[in-house]
Amino acid sequence: MPDVRLRWLLIALVTACAAAPPRRPMAQDTVSLLEQRRRLDEPMAMAQVASVVVRHRRILTGSIASKVGGLFGGGGSPGPAVAQVLTSPGAPEPEKLVIEAWLEVQVDDVAGAAAAVRARVEADGGRVVSENVVGAASAASSAAMQLRIPPARQGDFLGWLAGRGTVESKRILATDVGKQLFDQELALKNLELTMARLHKLAERDVPMKEMLELENEMTRVRGQIESLRGEQRWLLDRVAFTTITLTLRREGGPVDFAPHARIHPGAHVAMLTLLDPSGRPRTRAGGGATIHVQRYLTLDLDVFPAKDGDSRAVLATLGSALYSGLLGGGHRRVLNPYLGLRGGYGYLSGEACGVLGAEVGVELYKHKLVQLGVSTRAMAFFRGDRTDVALHTLAGFEIAF
Repeated sequence: MPDVRLRWLLIALVTACAAAPPRRPMAQDTVSLLEQRRRLDEPMAMAQVASVVVRHRRILTGSIASKVGGLFGGGGSPGPAVAQVLTSPGAPEPEKLVIEAWLEVQVDDVAGAAAAVRARVEADGGRVVSENVVGAASAASSAAMQLRIPPARQGDFLGWLAGRGTVESKRILATDVGKQLFDQELALKNLELTMARLHKLAERDVPMKEMLELENEMTRVRGQIESLRGEQRWLLDRVAFTTITLTLRREGGPVDFAPHARIHPGAHVAMLTLLDPSGRPRTRAGGGATIHVQRYLTLDLDVFPAKDGDSRAVLATLGSALYSGLLGGGHRRVLNPYLGLRGGYGYLSGEACGVLGAEVGVELYKHKLVQLGVSTRAMAFFRGDRTDVALHTLAGFEIAF
């Protein structure tokens, strides 16, 4: 390649000399002098041309060598970009997940299972936030616990818990709060920048009115910063620990060892008043016994002695009543009113008959061990071809059994 360029350079020089304009004729002596000068200068011109050619050859050779060297070496002019090995980016930041779980488990021993859960949670680096055990320690019927454990231990803990009893229900919810935390961080940076600018403004000598406005604005911004930091700490704590709401139930249902009355037997005094005596005694006093299971089931037996030639009267009735929902529903300690119906067997004026009636009563005093009350009943005695109507009034007490 350098020889070709040199050849083209010589051709260009010759062409330029041939294209030079013709010179005007000169005097003979002048021409002879110039001819002599040309002959003397010709060797020098050729030497100069050779020098120029050699210099250009060196320049071209050095340029080619530098370019070739740039391709294979690190020096010289920069060559094409060298391919580089792409390295994979660092590990992505883990997701910010708030994990919550709800479980209901049946166990044989609720108190023992609750103690085992507490020990396991503490061993896993968690904590028991709340615990509520219903029933005595030896016969607890249920327990409600709220637990916080590290997410990495969640799977092992749930598997261990499934081995302690029968899982009746399980629900797990994971919520990604990464964007919320990122937005909070940006908001904190902006608020801190605003606070820094407000501090710089407060350092200047400004009127009192502007100073008070600056203080109010700084108080507002400071409150927003503290609020955001509190929310951020709360979210980070929720991310750092899984929240598990656990309900333990005893297999076979609760065991009730608390003593309570099955029935309430009692005694009472009574008065029977015939509305149409027809020659018989209008009023007679007597008494009887009561067996009270609940207000909706009572059994009464009343006996009234013979009087003024009329035979004794007997009443055996079964009744049911309801409390007034507007007046305590039977849960008050005093004055619980109720309404009811009764029916059964009667013996009046020497004849057996059927009895049907309505009742209005009031529990004067109510306690788990004793109860005092009064009632009035309108009773109809169906005797053959006639019906006797009477008022049956009672006052008595009942005790727990």
